[in-house]
Amino acid sequence: MSYNSIHKYLIDNRLWAFVSVVLIGWYLSPLFYHTFYIPTFDNLDSNIIWFKILAHSGMIFAPNDAIVPNMMNGLPRLSYGSEFNLILWLYYFFPAKTAYIINEVLIHLIAFASMFIFLKSYIVPPRRYYGLVPVFVGSLYFALLPFWSGAGASIPLLPLVTYALLNIKTRRDRWWDWGLLVLLPLYSSLIFLYMFYIALGGLYLLYDAFRHKRLDLRLFGALFLMGTMFLLSEYRLVYAMFFDPGFVSHRTEFDIFFQENLWESYRLALVNFLQGHVPHAQSFQQAFVLPLALIALVLIFKKGRFSKKESLVIWIMILASFYANFWDIVLIHKFTLPGIALLSIVAYVLRPRDRLLPGLLILLLILSLCAACFEYKGLHWLVDVFPIFRALNMIRMIFVEPFVYTIILVLAVLVYFRKLHFTVWMVWLFIAVMFIYSMQHSFYQTKPKEGYASFESYYAPKTFDRLLGRLSQVDKAFDVNTSRFASYGMEPAVSLYNGLHTVDGYSTNYPLSYKYTFRRVFSPFHKSHLYDIWGSKVYIASILTDKKYYQKGLKIRKLRFDIKALCDLGTDYILSPYYFNDSRYSDRVKLVTYVKGDRNSWDLYLYRLSCFEKE
Repeated sequence: MSYNSIHKYLIDNRLWAFVSVVLIGWYLSPLFYHTFYIPTFDNLDSNIIWFKILAHSGMIFAPNDAIVPNMMNGLPRLSYGSEFNLILWLYYFFPAKTAYIINEVLIHLIAFASMFIFLKSYIVPPRRYYGLVPVFVGSLYFALLPFWSGAGASIPLLPLVTYALLNIKTRRDRWWDWGLLVLLPLYSSLIFLYMFYIALGGLYLLYDAFRHKRLDLRLFGALFLMGTMFLLSEYRLVYAMFFDPGFVSHRTEFDIFFQENLWESYRLALVNFLQGHVPHAQSFQQAFVLPLALIALVLIFKKGRFSKKESLVIWIMILASFYANFWDIVLIHKFTLPGIALLSIVAYVLRPRDRLLPGLLILLLILSLCAACFEYKGLHWLVDVFPIFRALNMIRMIFVEPFVYTIILVLAVLVYFRKLHFTVWMVWLFIAVMFIYSMQHSFYQTKPKEGYASFESYYAPKTFDRLLGRLSQVDKAFDVNTSRFASYGMEPAVSLYNGLHTVDGYSTNYPLSYKYTFRRVFSPFHKSHLYDIWGSKVYIASILTDKKYYQKGLKIRKLRFDIKALCDLGTDYILSPYYFNDSRYSDRVKLVTYVKGDRNSWDLYLYRLSCFEKE
């Protein structure tokens, strides 16, 4: 078989379509194991619980100030977000684990289809010598990134939204382009991403108007429609922020931004550029995209194509650089950002044909630096001028990185096809290596991993069934709807998942007054700086709660919480994975029952809190 015949076979669209289906199915396959492991942080400990609580509360359409009783002694309906959210309705119609699986499958399928449509229409010009290979490469790469499930298809839909906006700008739009903009808020988040995307679109609109001496009213109308639909879908948040003086969020006293010195802020800009935001917006750019893009920037200065021998030498050098970890050393240097900026600017000026590649790198450099500005303490005065900067996480502007870096990758692949022979072989090698890397960094694992847990081991539903069965027998005062629980040494999400009502919890928007009330529970024993400057996790902060720190069989000889403060909150029971062996508390905190959990799960000790002194 000749080289041309093999080349033709390797770029065949049917082969790539088959490989895409196989790899995406393989990537998602852990979700269909009976037991699979997913991240606990900002996942099992939070958004799964929020959706589950609201879905089964009977208060989905309740007014903002209606109290949903489950968490933190009852939070206003506002704290649980909008009812116009597809993920919420998945949790309404399906069990939590099934809803999570459906959401994840949809996210990755949408990512592939969205990127495929965008790349084929606007980025990859049709050429016989590579077919749709760059389109499949970019779509597969994008689909196999780890997307944060709590934001739905916010990032996966970015290519399709951009496709629709470009169709509108170039007057090739159809009704479904406008329909996408109308329905977009149902499966994506304004606060997570699209407020920044719309702002970037507005800046482009101004640039375009300045360049052409007129405002593109169609693009303006599309961006205005997007913003309006998002504001309507988030009407609860809009009302609370601007029209409800009675609700004061704990976010108004955030002090987590503008805290770093200039050098640390620059380092964070480099981290933003190289790694994105873990775990919410990752692109694997340091491992793959940036090295390939920087090599492509050098190659575009070559007029014409390298010979086969030259191409072979170049490919050997490229592979050797990855094998020797050359890029891991080079990219983390303090001069990386100015170096890439200089190379990109030179390429942008001298190679007009390939301006999109260096232009996008410059865009990401600017976004990374702008995001880091909100870390620099020298700009803390902005909080006084614009108080919204205290509550709003402006670092999320870099969440467009997965989308932009995928375009950069595809543009680099196009350069390789133009300049080097044997590119299709290297593309297949890249897909194989990238897939292995994606599986290793996937948010779904088939084996235990630090920071990950299964639904069964984290929430321990069978253990809770036994615990609550015993509790109802030995304590007639127990009522699942009125009894209040506090967790000590474990996250409140575990109790909440199993239907208990708690005085603690994790919420990104709750009344500031409760933050101060709960602080009295642990403040005599522990000064939590994180609680003071952030405070979204309303936990008994005097003990570690993350499951990765859990040690079976551990006995606690010195309890560190204030009983009176817990009693003031109406706490009836304390739930812990540890045995309490503190004689000072023996008459106030009494063991009611104990259930031994599975090997990888919690043991559960339930204590009755005696509040007779308060009476």
